[in-house]
Amino acid sequence: MKMGKVAVIYTCAHASPDASNDRFNWLGKFLYDIKPNYVIDLGDGADMKSLNSYDTRKPESIVSQSYEADIDTYNDSQERLRHYFRLHKRKKPKWYGFEGNHEHRITTALEHDPRLEGTKYGISFNHLNTEKWFDEYHQYEYGAPRIHNYDGVDYAHFVGAGNFGRAISGTHHAYGLIQNRYRSCTVGHSHKRDMYFKDGVGPRGAIGLVAGCYKGAKETWAGQANMEWWHGVVVKRQIEDGYYEPEFVGLDTLRKEYGDGV
Repeated sequence: MKMGKVAVIYTCAHASPDASNDRFNWLGKFLYDIKPNYVIDLGDGADMKSLNSYDTRKPESIVSQSYEADIDTYNDSQERLRHYFRLHKRKKPKWYGFEGNHEHRITTALEHDPRLEGTKYGISFNHLNTEKWFDEYHQYEYGAPRIHNYDGVDYAHFVGAGNFGRAISGTHHAYGLIQNRYRSCTVGHSHKRDMYFKDGVGPRGAIGLVAGCYKGAKETWAGQANMEWWHGVVVKRQIEDGYYEPEFVGLDTLRKEYGDGV
């Protein structure tokens, strides 16, 4: 049997000073072991809680000690993901990244007050070092997540719909993606896991996928919604013309295999 391409998809990792970055070591070891052709980070890898627009602080206090901690934690997470490839001097897979709404908090803050910008003493999107971590990085376009296609699958942090471009979501999230794009599409954003197959579309059918999240801790603000979030990564095998064989690998599985075993 012809071996097709393999990709690993993860999203909404929300690297934050409030949670351990150990899970990125586990995923890095996993990526090293399975040797995918490429890896896709669908955004919200940086939590950027310091720039939370729901915060009651004044804009003048946005630049705080926690901004530096947010940036340092994110860059540490990216280093951990790639550590084992560097350690063993093995070539990394291609790494494709997408800006999520949490990374976009930097742009939003600067739009609100451009005086805050500065790579040394202010805030800047450049602090995320996306050119260092990713072979290709897709920033927002026209104020919304950019959509890009790899091997017949559309990828984005979320796909918007309607006059205001609000994120497609709801009980039938994956189905809604197919109805909107009419081709295979994979997104993050909701932290939930959902999948829908539609035959008769394209050469081999279409697959709508909502890829859960790779968060390391529950959120107090989310309440019972925490129970609906799926934590893990998705492995896509035999990728061709928008079709693939999916495998869901949970965070607990990665912890048991590569972490403390608990």
